[in-house]
Amino acid sequence: MDRFSGFERVGLSSGEGLTARLERWAAEARVDEAARGRSRERWLRRQAEEESTVAGVLCDLVEGGGVVAVHTRSGRRHTGPVLAVGADFVAVDDPAGAALVALGAVASLRTRPGVATVVGDRPSGGTLRLADVAAGLAEAGERVLVVTADGEALAGELRSVGRDVAVVRGGGEPPAAWYVPLDAIAEVVLG
Repeated sequence: MDRFSGFERVGLSSGEGLTARLERWAAEARVDEAARGRSRERWLRRQAEEESTVAGVLCDLVEGGGVVAVHTRSGRRHTGPVLAVGADFVAVDDPAGAALVALGAVASLRTRPGVATVVGDRPSGGTLRLADVAAGLAEAGERVLVVTADGEALAGELRSVGRDVAVVRGGGEPPAAWYVPLDAIAEVVLG
């Protein structure tokens, strides 16, 4: 048996030269691999998008360092760089004062035109909760604006934070006290 007879079975004995056939097959293989790569990339992107969360988007925006507008369900807006993302809130460096917005109160996020779209498929990584930050602000006797989920704005000194309630001492004579359930707090603005 001729040592080259096996080539006839794969079609190498016809008129096209071996080099030309190898180049054609390599080109076909590159096209097939590129198509598989694009398909794999689309699948991975879709999978990442299906895993995205508001907190994950905010974490991506923190890395980008850009300005974001956080619109709340009560119709308020805070615009500035994202300072931090906690377990249940986002801190925005708004020119009117740093705003801590509960993630549950976020209606939408908007970046400036031209900013690349982010996926947001990773966990926030933050373990600090809005109630923890509010407790620290109360300990320092900070003046704040507490906005409830329905849009009521309460300005005064954050006096204390209990298990499920915050106490805001307002101005006026005699001063009034507001008792706000923690789960009703949509935002806390310092300033």
